[in-house]
Order: sequence, then C-alpha cells, then structure tokens
Amino acid sequence: MTYRKALLFFTTLFLFTINALSCDNPAVAEDNLTKTFRYGCFCGEEYPKIEHPSNINYRELNSTARKELIKQYREIEPYDDIDRVCQEHDICFIAHGKKAKECNDAIYKSLNELEDKFRRYEEENLTNEQCKNLAFDIGSVFNTIFSPSDDEDTIFDFGMFMVNGAITVTNKMGQEIADSLIDSGQRYPPKGVRCLVKKESVASTTTSP
Repeated sequence: MTYRKALLFFTTLFLFTINALSCDNPAVAEDNLTKTFRYGCFCGEEYPKIEHPSNINYRELNSTARKELIKQYREIEPYDDIDRVCQEHDICFIAHGKKAKECNDAIYKSLNELEDKFRRYEEENLTNEQCKNLAFDIGSVFNTIFSPSDDEDTIFDFGMFMVNGAITVTNKMGQEIADSLIDSGQRYPPKGVRCLVKKESVASTTTSP
C-alpha cells in the first residue's frame, strides 16, 4: 500500500467516526525517552491496549477482524492533533497486520509538519513552544526507539537503527540545552492543555476581534 493510498484509506475511515467518544484520562507527557512514555490516549508503545473482542493479537486477525478493531480505535476521539497522529500510526499497524516501516515513516513526517506549524507561533504563546517540543521529541524517537518496524530486519537496517537512535537522542538533548538558556519553563504542555492547530492559528492562541 503506497503512502497516498494509505492516506485515502484512513481519511475514508475518519468520515465514519462522527460519534467518537472523548479521550478519557489522557496521559500527560513526561520528559523522558523510556518505553513507558505516554501522551494523550494514543502516543506510546503498546498504548492504548485495545483488544479485538476475540482477544486475538492484531497480527493474527483476518481482514474483517482488523477493520473491526480499527473501528474500536476510531470510536475514541484523540486528545489533540499530536494524539491524532499517534492514533493514525496505531491504525496503520493494524491495517497492515504488522509494524510496518511506512507507518513509522508517516508518523515521523506528520509530526515534523506539526512541529513546523507550532514553531511559527511559538513566540505568541508558551503553549505553542511546548507543543513544538512535544511534536519534535516524539517524532525524533518514535521511528527509532519506541517502535522499530518488522520491515527493518537486515544488517543494514539494524545499523541505521542504532545510528539514527543515537542521533535522535542527541538532537533532543541539544534542543533541551538550547531551551534551558531561554528559561521557557515546562518543556511539554501541562495537564489539561491541548496541542491543536487550526487554519492559521493554534487553538490555544486567542486573537482580538
């Protein structure tokens, strides 16, 4: 499945989720790079743990059952735009029946795009800077640390995984050092603050009429 076809597939599914449930007890991002990292209702390894009614692992489900499991995921409205990208990543894995490299590539690309959008508005509001940091950090480590794909099974892929993993951690540390010089306070959004991007502004930013 190409990236374009995958995007069309997930967009079509999204149209059928008008009555999605709200994201209850969204996880607050903690500044760490461990496998226990959680954010919102979908960001984090093996999170959330939603099972098909048959209790069969998604890798072993047939096409019909995978669609049923995807529907369960679609019934939950993501906490914010960052969480929505993580939801799409989870659904991509289920649709493929494995941890597909193209799913990791897609989340990396989408989070980079979100980071860029928040960066444009970071001077207007501290929340925008915190959301930019969160998108950057998840994007930097997700593809190499949190979720190595089943497709990366060659010696070359493993070597690149080790190199990229070290690079992404270094990038995050470098940005943390730069941020510490600006005393911007908490690195990630605090509890109750959502990272939302709308047409030409960030939801957390208010404008005068």
